[in-house]
Amino acid sequence: MTDQFFSKAQWIWRAEQAGRDEFCDFKSAFFVADGTEGEAYTLTIASDSNYTVWINGRLAAWGQYPDYPDYKVCDKVDVTEFVQAGENRVAITVWYYGLDNCSAYYPGEAGLIYEISDGDDVLDYSGAHTLSRLSRGHLSGQCVSISGQLGYTFHYDAKADDGFSLTAGGAGFAPSRPVPNISTDFHLRPNKKLILKERCPTTYVNMGVFKYIEPIDQPNANMQRAALSHRFPRDLIGTSDVTHPSTTHFAMREQEDAAWDGLYFIVDLGAETAGFLDLDIEVSEDCRIDVGFGEHLSDGRIRTGQCGFYCDVLAKAGRNTYLHTFRRLGCRYLQFFVHAREATVHYAGLRPTVYPLKFKDYQSGNLLRDTIYKVCQDTLLHCLHEHYEDCPWREQCLYIMDARNQMLCGYYAFDEYEAPRASLELMAHGLRPEGLLSLCFPAGFDLPIPFFSCMYFVAMNEYVQYSGDKSLIEQYDGVLETVMNTFLSKMQPSGVIDHFYGAKLYDQFYGFWNFYEWQPTMNGYDEGNRERTRLAAPLNAFLCLALRAYAEISDTLGKTDRAEDCRTRAASIARAIGEVFYNPETKLFETYDCISRGEYSVLTQALCVLCGAGEGKDLSRILPIVATNGKENFGLTVYPATLSMYCFRFDALLAVDREKYAPVILREIDEDYFYMLRQGATTFWERIIGAATVYDEVPSLCHGWSALPIYYYELLNK
Repeated sequence: MTDQFFSKAQWIWRAEQAGRDEFCDFKSAFFVADGTEGEAYTLTIASDSNYTVWINGRLAAWGQYPDYPDYKVCDKVDVTEFVQAGENRVAITVWYYGLDNCSAYYPGEAGLIYEISDGDDVLDYSGAHTLSRLSRGHLSGQCVSISGQLGYTFHYDAKADDGFSLTAGGAGFAPSRPVPNISTDFHLRPNKKLILKERCPTTYVNMGVFKYIEPIDQPNANMQRAALSHRFPRDLIGTSDVTHPSTTHFAMREQEDAAWDGLYFIVDLGAETAGFLDLDIEVSEDCRIDVGFGEHLSDGRIRTGQCGFYCDVLAKAGRNTYLHTFRRLGCRYLQFFVHAREATVHYAGLRPTVYPLKFKDYQSGNLLRDTIYKVCQDTLLHCLHEHYEDCPWREQCLYIMDARNQMLCGYYAFDEYEAPRASLELMAHGLRPEGLLSLCFPAGFDLPIPFFSCMYFVAMNEYVQYSGDKSLIEQYDGVLETVMNTFLSKMQPSGVIDHFYGAKLYDQFYGFWNFYEWQPTMNGYDEGNRERTRLAAPLNAFLCLALRAYAEISDTLGKTDRAEDCRTRAASIARAIGEVFYNPETKLFETYDCISRGEYSVLTQALCVLCGAGEGKDLSRILPIVATNGKENFGLTVYPATLSMYCFRFDALLAVDREKYAPVILREIDEDYFYMLRQGATTFWERIIGAATVYDEVPSLCHGWSALPIYYYELLNK
């Protein structure tokens, strides 16, 4: 409750009602007497949606843990090093999203609450006396999204910035307004705070001059369509050395005419990175700087036009220094379109933000596998921040399926159990009224994937098995029971459960996204063109896996009757899958019972074998298809599994014959991941085709679910 963390503080906001995409500045001060050396000072803080704190002009804390309106999380931060004898100036900026259709934020009321104490006494706290204003340096109300999943981008105005964060000064402040309707049932952050690292070294990979063609009020589109005229470094910066530059002066030559809008340059961070934009640049005149970020550079520029992969800075004449501590960018490359004829760049890049992980030193004696393992660790690192993320570039969302793979691999790669526990707990707060779990956590936009809720049982059970901590399943056993009852309530006379349907939300969806993977017949996108009453083998197979995991969870909790019931139900459903979906003519499992198009899925075959539905069936075609990922197809149309679902292929093969298939699995991992390494991967990709994908698609080149080699190297190399 509140008095556990705050004894005087109130939720506050500026006097006016908050709008979407609003930055609000708060300032205060407290006094510390001389002779108090050795005291420890603690900042306790929470906000909706994100905060940054400066004490005496120094960055002291940042990064709100994602939460829900009824589940508020606060940070306790040691700020002793920032406190001095005498007056201490406190400056806080809060970015309120207010976005109701985002996959990485659940909409709540704008607010800030904080206290600074020395253990016994509260020295400063939020209340009506705290001064606040609409931020000057950050533009509010622009409401431009990077992607539907990630939410808003940001816009910084250096000309309007009055140095508030450095001095806690500035004009336009007034007493704050208490916000009484925000929950005060607080919980302490359940995992570690992120660490802000030093600047990434950068290398220039392209530079020249640009012209916006038919410019519109969308910098990301303008950068995508701009006419670019490349310049050699010696012609634009007077040197050919572009490696790890410190200070670089760009200038158009005198013969360059007014046909060009300004200078552009692209920097390479050297590897996939996630962090805060850090810019230190001098310009000869007031101008705008459009910044693009991304993972692909195959087209000579970053693909900013696919979504809104950009932010912008209104620079003032002279030197501009700016570190954005709110929106984390995930990228390999940054591009800067400077609307001026001359600029001096002292730094333009990122400062990485990382979750503090202790890496395992893996040495197998096989250089390729050691390298793949290390790159998998880096992939996991970049996909773990406040919670697990599918990818750091375009989504930064917590999905159950993606996170399950990350957790499983992380149990081997790191000495870390707080992060998986925290993410599993956050998922539990996403229980929906009908009894499934949300698509993402926390999220205002929700189109749940039913089988992800099945994988929650698997992830919870694996957490208990690896960590030895059963307190989580004790705490959320009621959630597990509710979810399982929701699935079992859909049981049909045939012994399998039906699909999930509801009111039509979009052209292709009926309240739920019946997705299995990114392949034809499996992605759930053509539901609107199919019969609404049908049964699906993958969903039922996933339910079998969930029941098995739930049985083990029940055993751990001493609920032996429930455990036995789960095992009995799993076996019964597996037999029913064999009766309903196995086609004796093709000797394969159909994905759906009522529609047979002569199209088959490797994933469906693997899941049916893994859940036990293949018992007593002729598997002479299924096993070669699963082992070769569809390359052996017996003249049939068979869609291969994608990287995200390799775990089910491999587990099915190992369940049938570990000795036979272990070398097959290791060889495939070696080949596929060596291919990505040869293509220059510094983290592993969402899809193996990587940057070579269809241009209009945006698969990420850093994706957490693709770190699976860690698990199989550990499992099969022993």
